[in-house]
Amino acid sequence: MTFEYRQNAPVFFGPGAVEVLGEQVKALGCKKALCVYDAGGEASGGVDKAIKSLEAAGIACVRFNRVKPDAPMEIIDEGGELGFKEKVDCIVGIGGGSSLDSAKAIAILMSHPGPIKQYILAKPIAVKTEVPVICVATTSGTGSEVTHVAIVNRTDLNAKWSVFVTPTLAIVDPELTLTLPKRETANTGLDALSHAAECLTCTIASPHSDLHALAAIKKIADNLYTCWSEPGNLAARSEMALASNWAGIAFDESMCHVGHSLADGLSCAFHTPHGYNCALALPEALNLVAPVMPEKLKLIAEAMGLPLKGGETGEELGKLVADGIRKLMRSMEVKSLKELGFDRARVLACANEVAESHLSRFCPVDITPQVAETLLARIYDNY
Repeated sequence: MTFEYRQNAPVFFGPGAVEVLGEQVKALGCKKALCVYDAGGEASGGVDKAIKSLEAAGIACVRFNRVKPDAPMEIIDEGGELGFKEKVDCIVGIGGGSSLDSAKAIAILMSHPGPIKQYILAKPIAVKTEVPVICVATTSGTGSEVTHVAIVNRTDLNAKWSVFVTPTLAIVDPELTLTLPKRETANTGLDALSHAAECLTCTIASPHSDLHALAAIKKIADNLYTCWSEPGNLAARSEMALASNWAGIAFDESMCHVGHSLADGLSCAFHTPHGYNCALALPEALNLVAPVMPEKLKLIAEAMGLPLKGGETGEELGKLVADGIRKLMRSMEVKSLKELGFDRARVLACANEVAESHLSRFCPVDITPQVAETLLARIYDNY
């Protein structure tokens, strides 16, 4: 067996870690930062803490607070124009996945001509940036601070596609997640769970990515509900922040598969949150692969603390894990597509997009339009 493993960015982790941001950016030789975030990050207080650290180190800060969910390409172009005009020498993303992905994509436009859509293709490409990209995570979900993936919404095509941009430095401070509302806590935490479980069961998983994925699954199973029910529990928030980061490392070394294909299809159709869509898709994705990967499903069941009698078939393990995930979702009041009023036929209409997604090829089961439609029907009917 041969495989590659790496970690893209050094990570500064722990309560209060944001305080080292300014000195670390200064050590990179930077003097002027474009700070990229959304209105929610600003309201949470995390943005102010990050900018305070930067300014204390003598880093001039240009604020760009126009980030939107799923990083629409028009917002990326707008941020790129501002950064270029202000002659910034680094990009600092502060927030969840959309903010961090936006920061990575904006960095492209500091050294490459726009618009950004020419780099956002159905088959992702890697783009080398000339300015450092620093990622400050304020949610425990995407792990984007340590992945080379930036997701951008090609609004002209109603498609969410990737570009590969490597971050320079990551700050993971659990204190920045303490103000995260309950719904976002659930959605982002379930996103991290989907990263870990899909990466564990993809076709290019390695022992190293499995190590991080399994550790992340256990921490999420042990701590996500506590974070939801006790938002101020710093110990649980710290465990979730670490789990999200480790799931991101697993993602960077392996790949998500059909669960994320399903989630992206739902996102483009209904504009529901990415983590919510991933949560809906994960039970069905794991049920699908369970017969061909029973040993991996057993590991997931063990990490989740689910009851095992021994000798379970792949199908039985798939049902056990899927039911366990749905139980966790219900405990955090995650609503179904039916409860939100979405039409079943519109859900099933996403099938071709799911089958055509580049992520589906990393699933150990062939994803045809018919298989995709069946999975979408189960998402709608089973939760």
